[in-house]
Amino acid sequence: MSRWLLRRTGDAVATALVASVVLIILLHLLPGDPLAAVLGDHPVPPAVEAALRRQWGTDRSVVQSIGAVFAGLAHGDLGVSIVEQRPVLAILGERLGPTFLLGALTLLIDFTAGLALGVWSALHPDAIRARLIGAITIVGYALPSFVVGMLLVWMFAVKLRWFPAAGLSNVLLRPDASVMTTLLDHLKHLVLPLAAMVIATLAVPLRQQRAAALVTAAQPWVLAARARGISPALVAWRHCWRPALTPIVTLLGLWLPMLVAGAVFVEVVFQWPGIGLLLARATQDRDIPLVMGAGLLLIVTVQLGSLLADVMYHVVDPAQRQA
Repeated sequence: MSRWLLRRTGDAVATALVASVVLIILLHLLPGDPLAAVLGDHPVPPAVEAALRRQWGTDRSVVQSIGAVFAGLAHGDLGVSIVEQRPVLAILGERLGPTFLLGALTLLIDFTAGLALGVWSALHPDAIRARLIGAITIVGYALPSFVVGMLLVWMFAVKLRWFPAAGLSNVLLRPDASVMTTLLDHLKHLVLPLAAMVIATLAVPLRQQRAAALVTAAQPWVLAARARGISPALVAWRHCWRPALTPIVTLLGLWLPMLVAGAVFVEVVFQWPGIGLLLARATQDRDIPLVMGAGLLLIVTVQLGSLLADVMYHVVDPAQRQA
């Protein structure tokens, strides 16, 4: 197990390095001039322009850019944002909390509700409620997340005015407001983006779990348990959920990048101040260091999630531990 884990970690690190190089090359090949996007129509002397290009690294070749990025990573430095003129790491750190909150709650709801509903619908395949749940989740998955977000805003923020339409908190909230008032304000702003994320993603773990549970429900030990008159809930808890857990565990690890990247469209629709909104604005502003930092963070998270999925697969499946 330790040798396998060491080899798998090495593969993840190598893949992350290759992906980082590809990202740097792609950003270098993007059309347009980042400096022109920042300065706009304001003319500057050639000497000042050259100094700014050296400062922001826009005059480097591809090889020089790769070397500069990896040298900065070795010292824990991702550069300075061209637009905000602040360290990229500091900006990412500010945006990581809201994205982590939204992504973690989405994962929690997706995989708890997906596991429960998937196993239940597998044990009751002909029930009207099971078919209705499946149809609703598939429709939610088929709709683009930004369409779901705009529908929620129109219904619950514009028409009913139950929840705020955008942001993390009320900008008019007094700084000396009580902890409970501040918490309730954050929760009200969280409801709609969280609902949009869950509606757009719940179908995947539910369908995966249902398919795995259908296979497990047809096994002899499950049929024998049901023939003895054991209740479906007890059958699901004792005999179905653990053997059917392998695909959902694998999916959970691969779902981890959502904690960092979030859903860009959802964050843009609701102006949720996370990594997704930051990445969209940085791309629009041609802020290459900030796009690079967000991209590298996503690459690391993808590899970490893939590694975590493999480790959990070994923990859940005894046959893999013996391999």
